[in-house]
Amino acid sequence: MKRDYLNLTDHDFNNFFNNLMAYMEEKCGGPSPEWTHIPAAARQELAEILPRWRDSFEKTRIAHLPVETSLKNKAKQDAKALLRPFVNIYLREDQPAVTGADRVAMGIPNRDTIPTYHPVPAVRPETHAYPVGQGTHRVTVSNPQTGSFRRPSLVRGVAFAYRIRDLQDPKASPFDMPSVFQTKTVRDFHWSEADYGRVCDYAAAYENERGDRGPWSKVMSVIIA
Repeated sequence: MKRDYLNLTDHDFNNFFNNLMAYMEEKCGGPSPEWTHIPAAARQELAEILPRWRDSFEKTRIAHLPVETSLKNKAKQDAKALLRPFVNIYLREDQPAVTGADRVAMGIPNRDTIPTYHPVPAVRPETHAYPVGQGTHRVTVSNPQTGSFRRPSLVRGVAFAYRIRDLQDPKASPFDMPSVFQTKTVRDFHWSEADYGRVCDYAAAYENERGDRGPWSKVMSVIIA
């Protein structure tokens, strides 16, 4: 069974997080960075939560109150919620700039070393997105080979990618979007009034049991209203 690389003790998680940030700084910094595919805003999100985690972690290494343990646990939970999609989008093995050696150095397992009988999904799903209520979009994923919403054989679920943009901006690439995984092939996205008049781009891809992702669907766009 595959080990979750983020299921770590606080001490090991602290080492993992600090090491990953230092490694990325080395790869993304300087006048001629090796990695140019990671947006500065995405790195900044992690950089902003790192001090919060460090501070809460250090406070629980000595005598401390229960509330400080709760703050540390919340900081860890929030950090993991950012780290997992970040790794899945920008540090995947199919990113040309990121090598297997890079991933090992950052403490991220290389999935192709894990035995599996589940091949990488080859089917490119069809995605449809449409409004179903105020501020709500429904995204459905179907198999173009069968016309069914049922997942293909050996597919565990669907990665739904999404990104809000202004009307005049170009469509986003699925590789640059955050994504969320679920086993169902239908998902509703709910947006606030602050986003009314903007556009959300959606795409989807099948994933197998190991987390290997197949090709992305076409990007579909819906106005938020």
